[in-house]
Amino acid sequence: MLGRVWIVAAIIAGLAPATQARAAGADNAFLERLVGPLQRDGQSFACFSRHYDAAHLAKHPTQRVTFVKALVDAYFRESWPGNGAYEYQVSFAFRFRDRAETLTGVAECGGGTTKDSARRGAHCAGPGATSHLQMQGRGVLVLTIPGGADLWAPGPVEQRHDTVKNPFGPDDEVFHLARTELKQCEDLAFDRQKPLRPHEP
Repeated sequence: MLGRVWIVAAIIAGLAPATQARAAGADNAFLERLVGPLQRDGQSFACFSRHYDAAHLAKHPTQRVTFVKALVDAYFRESWPGNGAYEYQVSFAFRFRDRAETLTGVAECGGGTTKDSARRGAHCAGPGATSHLQMQGRGVLVLTIPGGADLWAPGPVEQRHDTVKNPFGPDDEVFHLARTELKQCEDLAFDRQKPLRPHEP
């Protein structure tokens, strides 16, 4: 896992071109909508984010999240039964009204266990017990976290046990994130090695 994080970061930092595109197929239609043409060799990425301004937060006093972003990292895994399967990981960063630090979480998706649907989206393991992803067109990722979730405090991999118990508020359940430049999410590949960038509002 840690080795793959470094590989992900290196690819993102260089914005390496995709190689050997593979047809998505019915089971990967949602993933292809997320990241574009899927790669049999190498990885595919996408970045989404949302900043909630003062006007929005004033209308939603029980929403605690002020900023959220998500890095989608898709890759093909040969070791799955049959001909292999696409897996993808979604790394999240959240900022809250009453916290100075950025908190993170990870959702594991795909892997041949849950078929992704372009119409219905995908259910992923974490953050929390489960999360749901859906696309509005190709530009907006709708993230649903029912019941909240525990998140990780900033720090290196050996401090992963430093969790923050469910910092979400009653109105922190559905987030609409806009597709943005990949470089805005590059620090999420490093979130166990160094603090997240301070560029978030």
